[in-house]
Amino acid sequence: MNPKKIIIAGAGGLGREVHAWTQDWIEQNPGYVIGGFIDDGEGALNSFDHYADILCTIDEYHPSVDEFVICAIGKPADKKYVVNKLLDKGVEFFSLIHPAAIVGDNVKIGRGVLICPNAVLSVDLVVGDFVTVNSSCTIGHDAIVGDFSTLSCHCDVTGGAVLEDEVFMGSRSSVLPKVRVGKGAVVGAGSVVLRAVKPGDVVFGVPAKRISG
Repeated sequence: MNPKKIIIAGAGGLGREVHAWTQDWIEQNPGYVIGGFIDDGEGALNSFDHYADILCTIDEYHPSVDEFVICAIGKPADKKYVVNKLLDKGVEFFSLIHPAAIVGDNVKIGRGVLICPNAVLSVDLVVGDFVTVNSSCTIGHDAIVGDFSTLSCHCDVTGGAVLEDEVFMGSRSSVLPKVRVGKGAVVGAGSVVLRAVKPGDVVFGVPAKRISG
């Protein structure tokens, strides 16, 4: 039987990390191989010699039987754009949960989700479709993370907090318990969100304050 292929959409920094995390996952899940990358930047991997090849652009890609795609694009708007293009082609997306991640009881995880090493998903929480949870993030009990959101490394979404769709959290930022962050908002690196953030706002600082949007 031929192995199933995992295709990585995006050959930037996150894509290279996902290549490594996927290899870790395959070690515990035989029967899969990394089939390559799809990316509009033809030379994205020219400086490296230890990754799978870039197969084609996003537009040129057409799925084959037994191929699954992981989306390795961090910016929510770009991620959504690429995912929708691929969905129109009938692509089947793959959720990667790294073996070193911790996932508690009654955690609902959508499709096309990326959970990186040492992330901790507590209990009784929801992670929507095409969410990226980067390394060493924590999502607390009863939290909700909306579709296409991205949590950079070391983020903390505490108990009962709500991230609406397409939220971006910079590295080491935090959202306090039961605080809501609106759709498309950006939380700057190192910020601590104490109160609700309106949709589309960009906040930064400790405590986080609106700087644009």
